[in-house]
Amino acid sequence: MKPNTAFTLVELLVVIGIVALLLGLLLPAVQAARATARKLQCNNNMKQIGLAAHYYHNQYDQFPPSKWGIQDINDSRIKHHVLSFLLPFLEQQSLHDQIDFGKHWFDNEATKIRLPIYLCPESPKQFQYNKYEYFTGDYTVAEQIQRTEGKIKLLFDNNIVTKRGSPYGLYGMLQPPHEKIVSIVSVTDGISNTIMFSECAARPFEYQIGRQFVDTAPDQRKKCGADWSSNISPFYIKECCGAGGTQLFNCTNKNEIYSFHFGGANFCYGDGSVHFLSETIHPEIFISTFTAYAGD
Repeated sequence: MKPNTAFTLVELLVVIGIVALLLGLLLPAVQAARATARKLQCNNNMKQIGLAAHYYHNQYDQFPPSKWGIQDINDSRIKHHVLSFLLPFLEQQSLHDQIDFGKHWFDNEATKIRLPIYLCPESPKQFQYNKYEYFTGDYTVAEQIQRTEGKIKLLFDNNIVTKRGSPYGLYGMLQPPHEKIVSIVSVTDGISNTIMFSECAARPFEYQIGRQFVDTAPDQRKKCGADWSSNISPFYIKECCGAGGTQLFNCTNKNEIYSFHFGGANFCYGDGSVHFLSETIHPEIFISTFTAYAGD
C-alpha cells in the first residue's frame, strides 16, 4: 500500500501564511521603488527645465522672466508664464511658434495641450474642475517671500528668521521684468546656491498637508494659476505649518510650494542642478537658499 503524500490542512495553512508574509514584505518595497522612480522622473523634468533656462540665457544674455506682459493697443497687459518662453529649448519649437504672444495665454489654442515634462509623475492627475478643463503645470517660480502677510509673518516677528533688509532681500531668483532683469552675474548669492524653480503640484484642486480640500460650495469660476502657460502661476511665499509653524512648504498648494514626494520637494537651482529638500529644513536655511540677492 502506497503512503499518503498529500498536504495536510496544517501544512497548507503554513504555506499560505508564509506566502502572505512574503507578499506583505514585498509590496511596500515595490511601492517604495515606484515612488523613487517617480521622484527621479520629476527630478529629470526639473533638470530639463533648468537646462532650458540656461539655453535661454545663452541666446538672450539673461534668464527668462517669471512672467511677462506687453502693452497692447488698449493699454492693458498681455501676459504669459516662464514655461512658455522655454518651449524652444525643450524640443517644442513648433508649439512655441503656434503661440501668439500678442494675445493672452488663455486666448491661445496652442497652450491647450498637456506637456508631460511640466507634470510631476507623483502628482494626482486631475484636469477637470467643475465645468473647466485645465492644462496643468506642476512647476513654477516662487518670486518672493512676503514677510508682512500670512503665517510666515510670525517667523519674522519672533526673530526665528532674519528680515534681510536689502531692497531685493527676500526676492527669489527669477522675477518679472519690471522688477528685475536677471542674469548669471546679477544673482549675487550665486546661482549654484539659489533656487530657481519649485513644485506647486495638483492645482487647480486644493491640497492641505497631504489631503485634498473639498469645497462645501465649489467655486464655479475658473481657478487661476493651474495652467502651465498661466502668468499667475508664480506666487509669493506667505504660509507655513508644522511643529512650531516653521515648515515653509508642503503645507498647501494654494499658491505655495507643494510636492507629493514623501517628506520634501524637488527644487531646481540656478545652475540647473536639482536637489531634494526635506520639508523639516530650518526656515532660516531654506530662506537663505531661496533668496538670490540677500548676501546670504
